[in-house]
Amino acid sequence: MGGDRVSNALSIGANLAVLAGLIFVGIQVRDGRAAAEAQVADGVTDGFLELNLAAVADPGVACVVIVGLESPGNLTVLEAARFSAFMRGLFNQYLRVHRAYRTGLLDQEYWEGAAAEAAWFMSTPGGKAYFRENWLPPSFLEAIAPIAGATGGSKGLALGMKPPASCEQVQ
Repeated sequence: MGGDRVSNALSIGANLAVLAGLIFVGIQVRDGRAAAEAQVADGVTDGFLELNLAAVADPGVACVVIVGLESPGNLTVLEAARFSAFMRGLFNQYLRVHRAYRTGLLDQEYWEGAAAEAAWFMSTPGGKAYFRENWLPPSFLEAIAPIAGATGGSKGLALGMKPPASCEQVQ
């Protein structure tokens, strides 16, 4: 009888140790997930920041983006190439956001904000022209379709400003 008690006590102790270990692992996984979510959000934000800073720091880039979005036919061949590179960089960021959202690393609010921006860019004359020639994953297009319908499309540049006819006027 004494041996059974000892055996039962050891068994209970071992099971409690396993339970404590599982709780510890669960806490570590949760903390690791939170760190991964923060890292993804920081990476996406940094990517958008680089594009924004390029446009702010160089009036030529800003002009190419503005004219490219509103009047893509007014771009020179070199400006059109710069606009294309900017749009690819921008939409690579939107694709990162979508991927992170689908895997649960970004929340729905972040995704919906980014999707609304992407839909706006795609609804501009330059966005439409760019995406006639450039591919986006169908899953991304399907995901932004309901949001794109809700944004109402392009309403022109922010602040209602008229874009220059060409970037030569700016530089």
